[in-house]
Amino acid sequence: MHSVTDSIVFHPPRTLGLAIHSLIVILLIMLGVWGLWQAVNADISPVFLVYLLPALLGGVLVPILTYRVYALYGAYYELERGGIRLRWGLRIEHIPMDFVEWIHPANDLDPAVPLPFLRLPGGVLGTRNLPAGGEVEFMASTARDLLVIATPNRAYAVSPADRESFLAAYQSLAELGTITPIATRSVHPTFLVNRIWTSRLARSLLLIGFIAGIALLALVVISIPSHDQFFMGFRPTGEPGDPVQAVRLMLLPVLSWFFYMFNLFLGIFFYRNDGSHFLAYMMWTVGALMPLLFLVGVIFILQSA
Repeated sequence: MHSVTDSIVFHPPRTLGLAIHSLIVILLIMLGVWGLWQAVNADISPVFLVYLLPALLGGVLVPILTYRVYALYGAYYELERGGIRLRWGLRIEHIPMDFVEWIHPANDLDPAVPLPFLRLPGGVLGTRNLPAGGEVEFMASTARDLLVIATPNRAYAVSPADRESFLAAYQSLAELGTITPIATRSVHPTFLVNRIWTSRLARSLLLIGFIAGIALLALVVISIPSHDQFFMGFRPTGEPGDPVQAVRLMLLPVLSWFFYMFNLFLGIFFYRNDGSHFLAYMMWTVGALMPLLFLVGVIFILQSA
């Protein structure tokens, strides 16, 4: 906890959550690289496809867990006379003080507050229905020492590292009374997605990359059954390189997907700030070009078969 002008900022416990999420990300990346390497050297088609699974799993989970690391690192709960500001990654909630009905430890409530089904240290997130009616949204790093902030619309479960100090600060500020309530604000990650989608250039680049990736996958899947082998690359003399099993052509759609997703999420990260929109468009341009280049490469390989 540290004080700022007319406000007090609390952070959730972060050390364990950051360590666990970062470790999982590193392990998934290592497993994905290992899977790709084994797939390149596999001689049997079913084994090749099995080795691709860790890479595909990493391609889905690594961006999600990386965002969770970013969200946890920057998460905070800010108290001031005008209200409470909650932030967890791209999720922002500003609650005017006169909207706060009460704040209590979750373990004092009866019936108990139901916890999210999927949770890790550093990421107790999601929305659950309360037994007494209404919803509770979790913006917490641990299921222990939760505080529930009740408002007329919904409740929020938070996990300040110093729960008692948070409660004492809220009590003191509430007793002082509100002079100027803060403005109500509720921002969800989907807001940024909708904002990106309204940009014609961003929408076009993302669709081009996605459609090209689907076309690449479809072309490879259709072509593999009718070919036993493909020639990958050329020798210095201009002759085709060594033949490889046709199923290995599946590496190209997988690599294309990695490039697309990497540039997609990096572009979203840059697009948050108005001053870095150009960098976001650059990332999405690369993300659109890479599947197209892979598609052209596969067409060239098929013509040379």
